[in-house]
Amino acid sequence: MKKIFCAIVLVFLIAGTSHALEKRIIRLGLLSKLNSTEEQFTETWKKTFAPKNQLLDIVVKFYDTLTTMQMALNAREIHEMVLPDFTARYLMNQSKEYTSILVLQSRGTGLAFGFREDNRELRDKFSIAVKTLRDNLKLAALEGMYTTGDYDPVPVSFMHFDDAETVRVAITGDMPPIDYVRADGTPAGFNTAVLAEIGSLLGMNIELVEIDSGARTAALASGRADVVFWYEVDLSSEIQPDVPDGVILSEPYYTWNRFIHLRKAEKKAAEPEKWDIKRSIIDMLFGR
Repeated sequence: MKKIFCAIVLVFLIAGTSHALEKRIIRLGLLSKLNSTEEQFTETWKKTFAPKNQLLDIVVKFYDTLTTMQMALNAREIHEMVLPDFTARYLMNQSKEYTSILVLQSRGTGLAFGFREDNRELRDKFSIAVKTLRDNLKLAALEGMYTTGDYDPVPVSFMHFDDAETVRVAITGDMPPIDYVRADGTPAGFNTAVLAEIGSLLGMNIELVEIDSGARTAALASGRADVVFWYEVDLSSEIQPDVPDGVILSEPYYTWNRFIHLRKAEKKAAEPEKWDIKRSIIDMLFGR
């Protein structure tokens, strides 16, 4: 009987150890990178941000719109959304259904206008306009107005210039409040304010074209748009996961250095659970 009891204990110990050593997979949602596959960017993410833990594995999933990524989080297809800090803060201000789980420091990330390679003249004009807005502090003022509040911005009016060139600019609404479209479909964020200033400086008419973020390069290549409002730029690297060949960029008009992981806020349990310190640390870092 004693031998049988010891054998049973051994089986349970082995089973417990096997469960404890089971690899945990964390699925992260990001807006699509247009010069990288999910597999390639997963490896980049692991090298840059993932904890040194052989029992944790990271899988990155791309989404062409912020809305489809939110739906994937709701459906538990992903555990967390990884967003620029300004978009994460905006979503948390708008809804209590999200909570931040992790803040990651990047080595510097920026947003820049994108152009076809054969449109360098227009790219140079936009770069000069961005520098002018930065030097006269209008860019900083617009950041203060549009990126720090939790209100619904008022649409901006664009100046019209008779007999002037019309530039079609693609916006996505997928990176609020920097690239923002109101619920009624009206573009109204930092994007419109900056473009209105650039149009005024250059004496150009600005026509907005709304697209999904995953269609940015396609809009350029097809001629549907002359400019894409944003491409994400890694300021510390020559390798650009979001910038395909054939796309050239302006000077960055906005930079940041933090990404925030958001997950669904969990309802509080009716009765407190027994505290497990190891489980609590993993839940704090990666969610359930």
